[in-house]
Amino acid sequence: MNSNFNMVKKPKKEEVIEEEEETLLEEIEDKNKVLSARKRMYKMMKIIIFGTIILLVILYICSMFIKKDYSYTEIEKIVKDAAISYFKDNPNSLPTEEGNIVEIDASNLVVAEKMKDLGEYTKEGVVCSATVQVEKSGDQFLYTPYLNCGDKYTTEELYKRLIKDENIVNSGYGLYQNNGAYHYRGEKVDNYLQLDETLWRIVKITANNNIVLISNDGITYEQPWDNRFNERNKFTSGFNNYSSSRVKEYLDKVYSNPVKEKGEILLSDKDKSKLVSYNLCTGKRDANSTAKDNSLECTEVLQNQKYGLLTLSDYLYASIDSSCQNAATKTCQNYNYLVKKGKSWWLLTGDTIDDSIVYAVKESGAVSRQMASNYHTIRPVIYLNSKVLYKSGDGTLEKPFKIK
Repeated sequence: MNSNFNMVKKPKKEEVIEEEEETLLEEIEDKNKVLSARKRMYKMMKIIIFGTIILLVILYICSMFIKKDYSYTEIEKIVKDAAISYFKDNPNSLPTEEGNIVEIDASNLVVAEKMKDLGEYTKEGVVCSATVQVEKSGDQFLYTPYLNCGDKYTTEELYKRLIKDENIVNSGYGLYQNNGAYHYRGEKVDNYLQLDETLWRIVKITANNNIVLISNDGITYEQPWDNRFNERNKFTSGFNNYSSSRVKEYLDKVYSNPVKEKGEILLSDKDKSKLVSYNLCTGKRDANSTAKDNSLECTEVLQNQKYGLLTLSDYLYASIDSSCQNAATKTCQNYNYLVKKGKSWWLLTGDTIDDSIVYAVKESGAVSRQMASNYHTIRPVIYLNSKVLYKSGDGTLEKPFKIK
């Protein structure tokens, strides 16, 4: 018996609906997996964040009990910054006159809650004391911290580093002692010093331990020493009287209001706070005078200056050539670190014979009598306060001295 079965197919529409349902279920399942993964990720992130917070709290708590090691330079800065903050709150306690000094002890800064006790900064077993001296210098104040930790460390001024016995010489190139002052002499001497803005050379250390510097390169644009009309010469040959000269006016302007584009910015405000006013020796001399000790130049003095020029005596004394006798001697350019080959520059000293003549150093290094109206480079001279502190360097061009 044969039976015939007729296969009944589902309507096409129902098949499509079933496929759509299956697809929808798969999409829902995929979304659930994504949501589940996100939940796991968020949970993990919460754990990480919470763990990080816990770790930071633990580290902070540990830091309260673990003593940090500070270098002595860092401790000096802490004490100095504390003093600056203290006098900011107590400005009436600052010195009011140029050169006056006010001193504050670290213990007073601790009481004023400007710093912690020194023992919190020093290594175990190291006992230190500290003071800060504040000196008025023009509109600036020089803050000098002095830290004394016995044989472990003592703050050192730059001048003390310079005039150590092993640095003093009696012949050849180096630092010579002369009448209570110390002068660098010779051609190759390690007397470079870097300030914030520019490079300088140390000329000498005075009897009261101030440090005399001359700009290594000078101001970019050349200037006349003076160019006023001179009746005797019947033209603008100028006069060699420094106190009323154009060059003094220019130096005063450069100190107070320098123009960057003209290469006049030689000092930062920080640098200026480390200067002292000094008396310029503006006396004149003739070319055959043999004095090299400023005895002729210092017969006339202009007081309380911040910028000046180098005297003829100081230039002549820097040479160790035995035949260098006076301004007329060409050999004074020999063995002399002040020579700037290819650059002529003005000295401070005028000539006694002709009131329009000033001494200058030529490109070769020889001293020359020049008309004041001529143009030469200006190499300013400044005096660093004796309290400036040594930071680093050995005075070479590669590693110039630096101060704190």
